[in-house]
Amino acid sequence: MPAHAQAQTLNEALAATYETNPNITAALNQLRATDEQLAQAYQYWWRPELAGTLEYGKEWIDTSTDSTTDSGAVSIDDFNQETNIQQAEVTATLYLWRGGQTSAAINNAIATINAQRALFDNTVQSTLKTAAQVYANVVLQAVSLNLAHEHETNMLGVEKTVNDLLIARQATTVDLAQVTLSVIEAQSSRADTLGELQAARSTFNASVGSYPTELQEWPSLPALPDSLEEAIETALRDSPSIIAAQAEVLANEAAVLEDEGVLLPTISIVGDYTLEFENTTFTHSSNISEHDRVGTGSILLEISIPFYTGGFNYSIAREAKRTLAQSRNKLLAAERTAVDTVTGAWQRLGAAERRIEIGFAQWAAAADALAGQEKQFDQGLLTVKDLIEAHGDVVTARQSVQQAYYDVFIQSTDLLEAMGHFNALTLDLDVALHDPTANLSRIMDLPLGIGLD
Repeated sequence: MPAHAQAQTLNEALAATYETNPNITAALNQLRATDEQLAQAYQYWWRPELAGTLEYGKEWIDTSTDSTTDSGAVSIDDFNQETNIQQAEVTATLYLWRGGQTSAAINNAIATINAQRALFDNTVQSTLKTAAQVYANVVLQAVSLNLAHEHETNMLGVEKTVNDLLIARQATTVDLAQVTLSVIEAQSSRADTLGELQAARSTFNASVGSYPTELQEWPSLPALPDSLEEAIETALRDSPSIIAAQAEVLANEAAVLEDEGVLLPTISIVGDYTLEFENTTFTHSSNISEHDRVGTGSILLEISIPFYTGGFNYSIAREAKRTLAQSRNKLLAAERTAVDTVTGAWQRLGAAERRIEIGFAQWAAAADALAGQEKQFDQGLLTVKDLIEAHGDVVTARQSVQQAYYDVFIQSTDLLEAMGHFNALTLDLDVALHDPTANLSRIMDLPLGIGLD
């Protein structure tokens, strides 16, 4: 069983999520695939292209010539030639200049990788936030189930009291029917809450990878900023969505230069060497065999100029510029979204914190009222319905407090995620952090980029 399989504390649950959630693993694999773009961009960075060709075959020539002289004599001249050909050719091409395409492709790949790293961080954040909120939902449903069970027990106690009063002819069958109805309603509420708890446990398992056992009730989270302005400033600096959008702009700027480079000349050195062996047999008046060995080599400075390609390359360059403009607007949109998300979470968090204070005050008032009404009921000054409602007020107040704690937790996680601070490092999870640079370093250390794994 994995070390974090039976998660109880919030950090244990989040650590298990970080280590086992398939969404994080898939995002890491996507990042590793993106790393290969840098190795591909180095294809023409002072690396030659080498290609070899081997040929083996036979060639036949079979001729027959009929000759007629003036005297009418006819002669037939047959000639046969059979050649065995073996040829090996090696071609090497080294690109000296490609109109700036190579350096632009490298910059494009680096920016694309940085964008994918930010998207990986974003996936980690959203996955951990989902796990944390699922954790909180299990806590809320468990607390609600306890409240429902307490309320049902209290109603059963009231029912027993009323039944005793009915026997003593101090209550009516109407009073008993009212309290019996409240018991049934409490039992129904408990059953519904139990169903919600089981559903929350299943969702917990889907996110964390194990079913919850005993969980912390409203665990603490990393400290939040002191002001909304500080939260917004942090989000604009650290939000993975913004970092990814910024990197995408840089990648598209490089892509424009890369596509414009296609319109410029390409300078390269091309070397070629061909070695050919021929074994030829001639059959005429006698058999003659020849053995030839021919070696041919060349080295050329080649300049390729793309004069006209039907306008295709110009269209590609224009398209790249439009894509760049789009990415700049997406960056602005990401910044606005971050500000809006942080502001919304901050305001809702403040409202939830105020509801906790209000809820405790409501709970205290409802408890005092219930204590007084129970005395009045014992004195015969209060109806059964009033007593049932007083019990309900206490349950409602206690449930409101728990709901407010839940809302504070949820809004805190939303705020931390929007700020870019809901990750394994800021949460201080006991895990080995994924190193997004390790795979890229391993790829770039391959000799001439050669390797399959």
